[in-house]
Amino acid sequence: MKHDTDTLESEPKRIKGDLDSSRIAGLKARLEKALQEGLDSTSQSTARINVLFSIPCCGRCILRFLGIRDYGVYELSSEEIKGCLTHFTTTTSPDCIATASETDLDLVCIACVGTVQHAEDFVDAIVAHVKKESYTTKTFNMNVTLPTSTLVRNHAIRIYWHQHLSSYPTDQVDIKEIFKLLISWPLEQQTGLTLDFSSELRLQVSIKHEETKNDHMFLSTMEDSGLVIKSKRENRKTITVGDGRQNIVKALTCVSDQRFAEIGKVPPATVATRAVLKSIEMMRESVYLGGRYLKYSRDVSQTPWAVGNTVLAELSVSGIVCKDLKESFRADDFKFVTAGREDANVRMLGNGRPFYVELINPRTSSLSYEALKQLEAKINSSMPDKVQIRNLVAITLEDTKIIKDGEESKTKCYSAFCWTSNPVDQAMIDAVNEFTNKSFYVEQQTPIRVLQRHMIRKKQIHSLKAFKLEGHFMVLHLHTEAGTYIKEFVHGDLGRNQPSLASIIGCEADIMELDVLEVDLEFPPSCLK
Repeated sequence: MKHDTDTLESEPKRIKGDLDSSRIAGLKARLEKALQEGLDSTSQSTARINVLFSIPCCGRCILRFLGIRDYGVYELSSEEIKGCLTHFTTTTSPDCIATASETDLDLVCIACVGTVQHAEDFVDAIVAHVKKESYTTKTFNMNVTLPTSTLVRNHAIRIYWHQHLSSYPTDQVDIKEIFKLLISWPLEQQTGLTLDFSSELRLQVSIKHEETKNDHMFLSTMEDSGLVIKSKRENRKTITVGDGRQNIVKALTCVSDQRFAEIGKVPPATVATRAVLKSIEMMRESVYLGGRYLKYSRDVSQTPWAVGNTVLAELSVSGIVCKDLKESFRADDFKFVTAGREDANVRMLGNGRPFYVELINPRTSSLSYEALKQLEAKINSSMPDKVQIRNLVAITLEDTKIIKDGEESKTKCYSAFCWTSNPVDQAMIDAVNEFTNKSFYVEQQTPIRVLQRHMIRKKQIHSLKAFKLEGHFMVLHLHTEAGTYIKEFVHGDLGRNQPSLASIIGCEADIMELDVLEVDLEFPPSCLK
């Protein structure tokens, strides 16, 4: 954002109520100078100010319409600004000129409905919210949402200006720009933060004004506006759609001044109440952590597992791992993403399964390497016989693509404890070991256990190796393409999996226990550098 004279960064920091008499005098002198430099001729300047003084428009909004961009002078109150402007006007009616009188204190500006006029009144609540949230940061960015009625009302004042001066205000200062400055100056002073439009921390301030919330509705009655507003039911509530800010702005550009003035109000109607604070929200960009987890238990699901109100697994990897991460970064929520998955009764051994955690809206944006190691140790000590993590590091959003991209390229190694209907003999072992280091493909129909999906997949098994145990048992080591259904490969899934271990050894087979030994995917990347 480019300014003609002052910029936010160069303005001295101020707080509500700290203007002494010398400060006010200095700002008034700056305003006088800005008015003299910014207005092209005395007669035209007087005419413009007279027009704005003829309606209940606050001093700050008058400066906006005059295009005054010495932003520091907006710190003066509306009454003080109007006091300076009286030197440039010929209007003498006490009802129109409110300088130090009580009149202007009671009137609510018809242009900003009090948002800019009384911006200081919003500061305390915003500062309290920022301090309460206590984000670890030195900067913030600010977005503001002002009542949609300000769009219609500022447009009406432009038309009113044109009706009296046969021209439109040029270089008008945006109302949001002034509101941001009036809020950010004391906010900086009281929190020690700096407004930075590139900051990852976003402060969203929303203002509402119930009295004028329907100001735009008349536009929907004008066919040439293109504004179509409808009501619909959503989540058992009636909501209005079609009246978003962009739609209103577009409608205003489609309607002629004459049509607007015929149906709308020019100048805008007076208001009796001020705008109020609707909401304050703070949001920071997500933080990403990557690592690998090991699961030693056969009663822990990867993520919370429940059907209806029935909990099928009391513990989950995501719950054990992410609870401390969320607390340490003071995040609102988290997303746990892994390179594949294993069933609750399957162990994840070896060097672990790659995962990353997205921490949503964290108050703390980063931890040192040492702090992350301490956090890793804390997680590992919570349930050491259930879940452990390794290589916990901070990663970037770009790094997370490795897990998605690896879905098709990664391979996995398994160890399966299998039962066979016939006693295991050497011929069975030899039949299986024919495929040691010898790849082949299996065609797998959608397993019966997930039959809601219907498809046939072709997956590659890179190697099989069997080890004979006593009686009807063997251990099978498999190296497979990612996404292979191991349980179905063992028992054949009623012939839906061809070939299968059962077809290779010539008798029924089933899997008793399964362990994942390796997920062949290099992750997290920070540990590889």
